[in-house]
Amino acid sequence: MSLSTAALRRMPKAELHRHLDGSVRLRTIRELAQRHGLDLEASNMKELRDRATVTAPMRNLDEVLASFAVTQKVLCSYEALERVAFENVEDAFRDGVRLLELRFAPAFIAAGKALGFDEIIEAVVAGAGRGMAAYPIQVGLIGILARSFPLEANRGATEELLRRAARPGGEKICGLDLADAEDTTDPEQFVPFVAAAREAGLGITIHSGENTNAAAVERTLDLFRPERIGHGIRIQGHPETLERVRRARVHLEVCPTSNWLTRSVASLEEHPLPELLQAGIECSINSDDPQLFGIDLVHEYRLCARLFGLTGTQLLRLGRTAVERSFLPREIRADVLSKHFPPADTVGGG
Repeated sequence: MSLSTAALRRMPKAELHRHLDGSVRLRTIRELAQRHGLDLEASNMKELRDRATVTAPMRNLDEVLASFAVTQKVLCSYEALERVAFENVEDAFRDGVRLLELRFAPAFIAAGKALGFDEIIEAVVAGAGRGMAAYPIQVGLIGILARSFPLEANRGATEELLRRAARPGGEKICGLDLADAEDTTDPEQFVPFVAAAREAGLGITIHSGENTNAAAVERTLDLFRPERIGHGIRIQGHPETLERVRRARVHLEVCPTSNWLTRSVASLEEHPLPELLQAGIECSINSDDPQLFGIDLVHEYRLCARLFGLTGTQLLRLGRTAVERSFLPREIRADVLSKHFPPADTVGGG
């Protein structure tokens, strides 16, 4: 298989780690700001691009997270959230994604606004549903608890996510995640929320080992028993943690460009993805925040082919693995595999 950009775009993919609020089109940001009378402190598209995108490494992860302020401001109504959710699905489909898990943080989105968690969740469910009606793609939604937000806000978000998941159409809500501030918060306070989500049948993925060390990943494994970990790359070089992750079949949602821009790795060339795969760690390739970082998933596939020598067969195998490890129901995963993912050993290119 040729690994040209066109061929990579046609290649079927699955994406398990994509943030709604890091995936808002610049034109949509501008239009929503105009509609709602919001001052983004940008008089033209170049200034908006400078404020709302990160294309070179910043000082640390916290500085990158602060760049979400622009998109957080425009996610200010049901209509805005429904539109952005739909456009996320549309953009993913155009990247060749046939199964998408889209994550969003109700408490983060609601901050400073007259938006209830129920309205936020319903808007995202509706937008994802409209995307599925328009395109042949399967979509799951993952609710994020932002560690840096007040505990009561996260409690309310969890309760509303589980209420909506139990109602008709709630099957799109398939997982729960913890994100941000792993290095400055007490993880034990979130154990009851994760336990409630697991009891309700949701899959568990945790942001861990991105800007923290292998010990933080060990603690994540002990406390939350996740099926997947967002990033997790800092386990490289720690044989005992690597072996524990491998034996437990904990899947790492790897986001190379994101890890470089947040300075979680010193350079793209030094990203540990090849070593993780060589060690038998199950991984997928993801864009994380494509609009924020000025990339798409095709860019990440092309990067992995160029820098790490991944072949068409290997990339397709990673996509199949991502489908298999999705939190969507088994019958949906089986259908996506049968329709879009030929067995990896039937694909040329390595």
